[in-house]
Amino acid sequence: MTARIANVTIHAENPTELARFWAAVMGYPEPTGWPDEEVAELKAAGLSDDDIAARAEAWDGDRAHQRFYFTRYTRERRQRNRLHIDVTPFDDRRATRDELAVERDRLVALGASVEKELLGFWGPYEEYAIMMRDPEGNEFCLQ
Repeated sequence: MTARIANVTIHAENPTELARFWAAVMGYPEPTGWPDEEVAELKAAGLSDDDIAARAEAWDGDRAHQRFYFTRYTRERRQRNRLHIDVTPFDDRRATRDELAVERDRLVALGASVEKELLGFWGPYEEYAIMMRDPEGNEFCLQ
């Protein structure tokens, strides 16, 4: 047996809105909420509408694709992310800087913000990324 990542879980002030953002980033369908039968089971177990709205997901249902899970968290954020997500517009090749600029602009139009451009080298290999933040300030890189 080996482990696999079940979810990328992100604390959010507004889980539903952040799920919509990440669904758009990843090209997933817009989240429509939990299935009616699941909502009925949750309510039967004593959860309120607010309790149910405290969680959301962005996923296309394909087990080969990463599921993003959002849970309400309203405490003050005190430090930088210790883990971040790297996204790329292609799964079969490295994007050019021009292609990254187009993707950066798409993500900004969705609600992301640009933090800074990162340029470094690992030996002979150039490492270029655009550090960004999602609408709630969570860091991610476009590369």
